Amino acid sequence: MFGKPDWFKKKRLGWGITPICWQGWSYSAIWVGVLVLPFLLLIGEHLVLESLVWLGAAMGALVWDVRQILTAMRPADEDVLYIGETETVSEQFATRNFDFRLRG
Repeated sequence: MFGKPDWFKKKRLGWGITPICWQGWSYSAIWVGVLVLPFLLLIGEHLVLESLVWLGAAMGALVWDVRQILTAMRPADEDVLYIGETETVSEQFATRNFDFRLRG
């Protein structure tokens, strides 16, 4: 992963990230350069197939990197069941259909 999650925020609509600091903006500008400059140079040399292969490979790398950033932005305990310590012991083990109690 080249970008850092601290440089971006999740988009409100759709999939992706939005830069929130100068590092994020420079990361985005570098990716534009990596995508566009070689593509234009290859097109200028009349290498259409190579330019399309470059564009596809570079876009794949960008999507992979953005996906890694989004994964790093996800909270670690998003899918974890958490039982708070403020509940009593019987409340901790109570479920919708059952009431588990500790034997002592």
